[in-house]
Amino acid sequence: MFHLGWFLYEAVQGWGSAEFDPNYGWADPHLHQDMAKRLEEACFDFILLEDLSAIPDTYGASREVYLREAIHAPKFDPAVMAGLMAAATSRIGIIPTLTTSFYPPFLLARQVQTLDLLTGGRVGWNVVTSSSERAALNFGMAGLPEHDERYDIADEYVRLCKRLWDSWEPGAVVADTASGVFADHTKVHEVDFSGAYYSVKGPLNVPPSPQGRPVLAQAGASPKGRRFAARHADIVLTPVNYPPAIKAFRDEIRRLAAEEGRDPEEVKVMAVAFPHICRDEAEAREVRAAMADMPANRVEAWVAQISAITGIDLAVYDLDEPLPAEVNTNGSRGTLDWLRSGGATIREMALRMARQTPDTPMVGTAAQVADEMAAVMEEVGGDGFLIAGPLTPAIVGRIVDDLVPVLQQRGQVRSRYAGTTLRSHLGEF
Repeated sequence: MFHLGWFLYEAVQGWGSAEFDPNYGWADPHLHQDMAKRLEEACFDFILLEDLSAIPDTYGASREVYLREAIHAPKFDPAVMAGLMAAATSRIGIIPTLTTSFYPPFLLARQVQTLDLLTGGRVGWNVVTSSSERAALNFGMAGLPEHDERYDIADEYVRLCKRLWDSWEPGAVVADTASGVFADHTKVHEVDFSGAYYSVKGPLNVPPSPQGRPVLAQAGASPKGRRFAARHADIVLTPVNYPPAIKAFRDEIRRLAAEEGRDPEEVKVMAVAFPHICRDEAEAREVRAAMADMPANRVEAWVAQISAITGIDLAVYDLDEPLPAEVNTNGSRGTLDWLRSGGATIREMALRMARQTPDTPMVGTAAQVADEMAAVMEEVGGDGFLIAGPLTPAIVGRIVDDLVPVLQQRGQVRSRYAGTTLRSHLGEF
């Protein structure tokens, strides 16, 4: 069996595609709540909400394409959206993306712990260091620290958060009305944390949820990022999307986790995918042809997306030439390495980004896509898929109503939740 999560690109859901649903206002909270309920009905492990704390202006040194195409803007705060979606559900996990570069550690630890406690242990934290210089300016910084230093900061930050979450011992909350004791003060401790970057007294003023600590997710792709993920993460997102590379990445994460003294089985490596479920083979051929022949405006939109993620203005380069080898980034290095692999042109990089795979995307009937997903998991020995796509009724419906029942009938994904916490979902198999 394998796990299923949903990667939610938090923006105007489905804008620029045939799946955009005008029946929901773009800011209608019921859209997110209704789609979360549908994914819970399909027994997904979790929904992960990505984030960027700025309107990009990387491509062409302008915000024009980003605002015209609703790329990264508008973007709702993921912590707020996590609470909104959690309030409408009872089992599915919710994982907001929150950055170690801009949040004070005590604030973030308290925020995540509050969500986790109030949901009965269904919340995680997708740990990012941020790669946007524009976002740094929004938080009063002159710029971002260098890539590897951001991970050094994040490592200390996460260790501090864990100390804060552990500052309440199990059983600290007594809630005994007869004695009048709510919490046993001998089981709540200061952390007295003093590191190279942070100094925090503690304790946290929110007790833990039934799952103990919140679940941690991470998508580091660089050597520093992979080591960080192996040390701290419960869920690791792959920066690669084809079976041999997924297997190599998963094997490395498991090896690094063992080196960090962890049980590799506790680290779930999730491959990102965007299945296109079609009625029949004829429709599948049409979808593949449309993906191969992307309109110029959509190519520009995806190139602008890559620019925002990597921090490189790709507007100054020829679309039909590879990105010069000497061009590097202080942004997302793993994404850049994946997209430019094999000498891909910038136009081909845009197609890879749109498909979420450098080769054949998952396009076909529900049975065909289920076959492909099973084959990928068998080859990589993997843990599951993080389905990337807008939360629209059409897209979610094709996954929940068509694909998931096939996977459930084959015993490849769960048909019901065995536990109530996100950590229990991940530990089920």
